Amino acid sequence: MKQMLSWIHQNYAEKIMLEDIARAGQLSRSECCRYFKRFLKSTPLNYVIDYRIQKSLYLLQQSDSNITEVAYQVGFNSTSYFINKFRDSMNMTPLAYKKNKMNNDDASFVY
Repeated sequence: MKQMLSWIHQNYAEKIMLEDIARAGQLSRSECCRYFKRFLKSTPLNYVIDYRIQKSLYLLQQSDSNITEVAYQVGFNSTSYFINKFRDSMNMTPLAYKKNKMNNDDASFVY
């Protein structure tokens, strides 16, 4: 499990397939899925999506970041898919998250 998670964390920005994750753990694809279900209550590819979204949170807080660029930087190859998955996970769009973070940062700034 540790090898598979480590491999995902190193390669999350690349195209990742189930075979790649299973190979990192020296398991079959079905055994890989069983491990993820047992230990993380998730599928391997859902874990990758969730990890990518977590990585995007930092990038979205950068004032010069752009939603499309962030999506590609964290490994999504479609902006609309990124937005949909982000909304499913965070209950808001990436743009709403970015605006919310920018407004909160401005409000906490002490003059």
